Formats: sequence, structure tokens, C-alpha cells
Amino acid sequence: MSGMPPDSGRDPGLAVCLSSSFFGYYAHLGVLSAMEEAGLRPGRIAGASAGAMAGALWAAGLRDAALEAVIYDFHFLRAFFDLGAFYRWPGILTGLVGAGLLSGVRMRRYLGRVLGAKRIEDLQSPRLEIAVANITKGCSEVRTRGPLNDFVIASCAMPVLFQPQRIDGEEFLDGGVVNETPFDHWLEDPLIHTIVVHRIRHTSGMKGLPWQTPGGVMGECHRVVSGELLRRRINDAEISGKKLIFLETEHDHPGLLHGRKSRGFFAAGAETFRKSPLARPPARTGREIPLSPAERAS
Repeated sequence: MSGMPPDSGRDPGLAVCLSSSFFGYYAHLGVLSAMEEAGLRPGRIAGASAGAMAGALWAAGLRDAALEAVIYDFHFLRAFFDLGAFYRWPGILTGLVGAGLLSGVRMRRYLGRVLGAKRIEDLQSPRLEIAVANITKGCSEVRTRGPLNDFVIASCAMPVLFQPQRIDGEEFLDGGVVNETPFDHWLEDPLIHTIVVHRIRHTSGMKGLPWQTPGGVMGECHRVVSGELLRRRINDAEISGKKLIFLETEHDHPGLLHGRKSRGFFAAGAETFRKSPLARPPARTGREIPLSPAERAS
């Protein structure tokens, strides 16, 4: 793994929130890459689902060729799936046996080879925070400690598609179930002055049946709930006085087989940042010649 060493150029008060989105880690990483090119290095990253995956790869130090070797690797995409899904399908379809099609075992092995056995708290430049739904306690959590790979997979574990992920005696599912944009835990943090929230909007639907399906209806319900919760978070942010900046990337729905499109999704995320006010240098005001001692004293 090629990594970026911790540097002093990070702004501890700049925090980036990466939303949940179906295979959205390409665009998220595109945004983070463009931010770093512009000299903006956040001190904190929080992510849900695909945002957690992107945040983990970035906070672990993967950049450039090392990052591309992972996210464009066919084996990385394939690691989300396992052959056991074919045997679990009848039980899931009838509702008689099983809680999810995919186990997450292959992705855990893959991340172990790429990231090693890191813990979330090992990543400090930037610090990483992962949103998960704790179904044992019945609450949403933002984890700052614990086994990195396990919590990344738990945050990506979409209900029914994935089995609940068991970690230290508790079960977890997709962080985006309740907390699609995990930034509200920063609103009372005096060290945070600016929060950048990156979201992804699909300009086309996932190709499938031409009529509504239970899964599609559930997805629409989740979209409505997430939108309402986001409006409340935005209101809370205004009350807190934090500077909140939204970036939104638009691209086609990835679908399950999106290999050839993945580089375009990354580029779309990078372009989102480059077109944003954050990428533009502030207008110069006043003179650039330093004040003389007499002027400074006056």
C-alpha cells in the first residue's frame, strides 16, 4: 500500500461528510482528491455506507495509483458478492430463513489484504468516523473506535441485501438507514468551523423491471425519510452557527455491473469540487506589501 504520511497542512476545523449512495465511493473519492489538489485537507471525515468505504480508503492513506489499484480492481467489486447468496435466496424470498443474501466475508478478506488489521482510531490524518445502525440497541451511531474493516462493511450492509454484521456481540446494518449524511454530531463540537457535505444524485434509475417492485417502493420511502431528516439537520446547523457547504454530484445510476463507468463517476466527483466556490481562491483585498513597523504600530 502506498500511503500519504500525516502532514501539518490539515485543517482540524474542516470536516467532510460523505453520504450513503449506491456504489458512491467513486464520486466521493473524486471530491476528496480534488480537494487535496486544491490544498484543502480536512481534519475529520465521516461517512455512511459508500461514504464510509471512501473515507476509510482515503484516511488510510491510499492515493493516486495505489487508490486506483483498489477501486478499479474487478476483485474489489466482486468481493461484495458471495456464492452463498444463491443458496440463501429461496429462504430470503419466502421470508422463512435468513436475514440477508450477502455475508460480507469476502469483502472483509479483501479489505484485510489492502488495509491490514487497522482500527478506526488508528486513522488520525484525517480522523475517520463511521455511521452505522445498531440494531441490537435500536439506535444510530457514529463510531470513532473499533475494528476498521468490520465497521466499514457494517456501514455498507444494506438491509436484506446483506446479513446483519456482528461486531463485539452487537449487530449492525447500513449507516445510511437512519443517518444518510452523518454530520450532526459535529454541530456542538467547538473545534469544527466548516462542514462540507457531499451527496450523489442519480440522473437515471437502476435498470430493471418496468413496473414498481417492493424494493423500489422501499427505496422511495427511504429517500423521503432521509430528505426529511436532512432538512432537520440543516436547521440544526443554522442554529449552531456552523458553516455548512453542500456539494452534489450527478451521474447515472451505477447498477451492479458498472466497471467501465467507474472512472467517469470519479471524474464527476472531482469536477463537482472544481466547480464549487471552495475551489476558487478568495478575492484579494488590500495591498500585498507587508506593513512597516510604524504602520503596524499606528
